[in-house]
Amino acid sequence: MISLSIEDEAGHGPVGMLPLFDGNIVDKQVESAQNMGAKKIILLSPIMHAGLWRYADGLKVRNIDIEIVRDAGDLIQYASPQDDLLFMSDGVFPGESIEQALRKQRDELIYVVANDEIYSGFERIDLSHRWLGIALFKASRLEEISQIPEDWDIGSALLRTAVQSGCDRTLVSDADMQKYATVLLPDAQTSAEYAKGQVDNVHIPRQNFFDRYISWPLMRRAIPLLWEAPDAKKYISAASLACAAIAVGFSIIVWPVASLAFLFLGALSLLLHSRISIFSFGNGKSRLTGPIFYLLGAAALTVNVVQNAHPEVLAAELTILVILFCLLWAVRTVPDIAALNWIKPDSVLILGILLVASLFGYLAIGFYVCALFCAVYVAIAHSRRFTADSQG
Repeated sequence: MISLSIEDEAGHGPVGMLPLFDGNIVDKQVESAQNMGAKKIILLSPIMHAGLWRYADGLKVRNIDIEIVRDAGDLIQYASPQDDLLFMSDGVFPGESIEQALRKQRDELIYVVANDEIYSGFERIDLSHRWLGIALFKASRLEEISQIPEDWDIGSALLRTAVQSGCDRTLVSDADMQKYATVLLPDAQTSAEYAKGQVDNVHIPRQNFFDRYISWPLMRRAIPLLWEAPDAKKYISAASLACAAIAVGFSIIVWPVASLAFLFLGALSLLLHSRISIFSFGNGKSRLTGPIFYLLGAAALTVNVVQNAHPEVLAAELTILVILFCLLWAVRTVPDIAALNWIKPDSVLILGILLVASLFGYLAIGFYVCALFCAVYVAIAHSRRFTADSQG
């Protein structure tokens, strides 16, 4: 159960509907609830906002079992007394460690922190503790609070009954709180600051040197700005496909430099398109943008070879191009070798090499270099795997 009872002071609706990454806070709460094993999602909102109904309908399209309720009386119909009830307060979601613990937890449990001024955003239980807004209750407690007045907070009511019955508590340390054991995002500014901090500290696996030192630093600056534009992801997806289509056009009129430049920009746009959703619920990736881009890219490269190769070497250069495509596929399937990640070929790096080669008038040589580069990487990766298997 996710509470949407507190309205944003700036008038943007429930706190949980405030932006976070390229979605909203509730996206993260729903993802967290599913990570903890929740089978049904209940959004608790005393005010039925139109945007909330649209949001719930969108989740149902993704086959997520979700309902919106207004008060404690409505809650009872969705849970039997034997069910477990995971509760998250407004704008609150747990870190991975708490998610893992609650997934295994069978008895009632509330998470608390020391009663300190720095945690003033959390509800105080007693002189010693404040509630972190995350708890596991038995659904039977809903009967105890079913008659509370409508203006009472259901989360607080559940908490009080649990505390009075001596429910177990887990104290989260200050050190764990600094590592985001629990996150509270009460307003848009706090949410934006948290999102920016996550981008600054995220680890991108399997980065080559170009991605680590050029592509990702630029994207890291751009992504928080793009999150502020609701349709940025759609525009970037369209931009990547437009670049690939334009590249095909330039290859037909024999402008290889312009064609490779647009393919390179398109590959960067495609990478940015996927990374906008790096933290998002379901990751939001389009299933068609990538394949369409690669089909157009392959067409552009093929036309470039046909248009620029001499007739006597055309067959050989087309063969090298086909080999390059196969090797790029092989790169994606070979075992990940951490020591080789910094030189791992990807579409951006390969197109960058081809662009530089075309600038100097050596596009054909660029294809040979790229094919040799990929072949050496695949060979080294397989040899390291064979060595590791032999030693094991």
